[in-house]
Amino acid sequence: MAGAGEPYRHLPYFYSDLFELGYEAVGELEASLTTHADWEKPFEKGVVYYLRQDRVCGVLLWNVWDKIPKARELISASQPFQPDSVRQVLGL
Repeated sequence: MAGAGEPYRHLPYFYSDLFELGYEAVGELEASLTTHADWEKPFEKGVVYYLRQDRVCGVLLWNVWDKIPKARELISASQPFQPDSVRQVLGL
């Protein structure tokens, strides 16, 4: 970014608190992508994975905290999405 011969690969994230609920999101999250939801408590605590060509390209952490670095790892991985393996990566 400042003259080095390396690509800039940092994925920024967005977060917000909504009363007693909150979320963190990283990567590409758009309605046209395939999603897979993994709820611990439906619509109160869980993770939504956004998929393109069977790979994770975005992660929404709903009331799940301190997992952004792991979510970035999932997005940069080249393996196809498998629900059991992504839970292990996130440590859920």
